[in-house]
Amino acid sequence: MDHAYEVMSLIPKGKKVFEVLSRYDDILTLERREGYEPGDTLRLLVPFLLGHRISEEDLEKVSREAKLVKGARDLIAHLQSQGWRVQIISTSYCQHALSVAQKLGVDAVNVACTHLPLRQLAQELKEEDLRVAIEKEGLILDHLYTEDLESGKNDDQIRSYLDQFFWEELSGTSLGRILDQVEVVGGRRKVRALEHFLAREGSFLQNVVVVGDSITDCRMLEVVEAAGGLAIVFNGNRYALSYGTIGVASGDMMRSLRLVLEVWQRGGRKHLHAAVREGWLIPPEDGSCHWLPGASQNELDQIVDTHKKFRSLVRGEVAKLG
Repeated sequence: MDHAYEVMSLIPKGKKVFEVLSRYDDILTLERREGYEPGDTLRLLVPFLLGHRISEEDLEKVSREAKLVKGARDLIAHLQSQGWRVQIISTSYCQHALSVAQKLGVDAVNVACTHLPLRQLAQELKEEDLRVAIEKEGLILDHLYTEDLESGKNDDQIRSYLDQFFWEELSGTSLGRILDQVEVVGGRRKVRALEHFLAREGSFLQNVVVVGDSITDCRMLEVVEAAGGLAIVFNGNRYALSYGTIGVASGDMMRSLRLVLEVWQRGGRKHLHAAVREGWLIPPEDGSCHWLPGASQNELDQIVDTHKKFRSLVRGEVAKLG
C-alpha cells in the first residue's frame, strides 16, 4: 500500500493528481534538482489535501486499513528475538508510519517519518488559498494527466507547468510558507535519519542492513552498499535496484529475507555473494534473488522484470509509482 496514494483517493480524481506529482518527483530527482529530495511528492500534495479539507483523522483511518506485507510482522519479531535492533525510516506521513510500526512491534522512538500537522497548517490558510489549490488541481487533470505518464512524453510540459506553480506562483504566499514547513524523509534525509540511529546505537554503516524498494531509498541504499553493509532491494523498481547489494523478489518477507540475513550474519558479503551465485539461497517457490553490483544493463533489465511481477502482486496498482 502507498498510504499517500490511498489518501488522495478520498479526493475525486485524486489518484490521477498523485500520479502526475509522482512523475514530477521522478523528473526532479533524476535531474538532481538542488534542494529537492526523492519523495518530496508528499510535500507537494499538501495544498490539495488542505484544499479538500483532508484531516489527520482521515490519514489515520486510511492507515488502519493498510495490510502488512506477508511475513513482515513475523520477520521483525524473529529479528528482535535474535537481538537485532530494528528501526523504520519511512517517507510516509507519521500518521501512517507510526501506525505500521505499532502493528510491527517497533517503538515510536525507533521511527523516522514525515511530520504533517494538518490541523495546525489548516489554521494558517484562508478560503482564497484553498481555492487556488482546487483551481490548479483542475488544470493538472486537464493538461498534464495521461494514461501513459511513464512514457515520458509529457515530461517537459509537467516540469514547466509545475515548476511555475510550486516554485514561482506559490513563493511568498501562505501556501508556499506551508510547503516550507514540511520536510519529507526521503533521499539524503533518509541517510541523515540512518546516521542519527547509528550515532545513538554506537554502530557503523558497514554493520547495517537496510531494506528499500523505491526512488526515495536510493541514497540510503547507495551509502550502505558503498560502506560494505548490506543494502537489500525487496520487490523494488529500477531506481532502487540500481543502488542495492542484493535484490530479493518474493511474496513473503519472512521466508525470503530471513534466509538472506542468516547467510549474511554467518559469512558476510562474500558468503552471501557465493550463495546467490550458486543458486541455493532462496528456494524457487519462495522467490528469487540477484547480486546487483556489477550487473550489466541486460541483466538489470531482467531483474527489473522479475521484481515488477512481485511488486505488482504485493503492491497492486501503486506498483507503477516511482
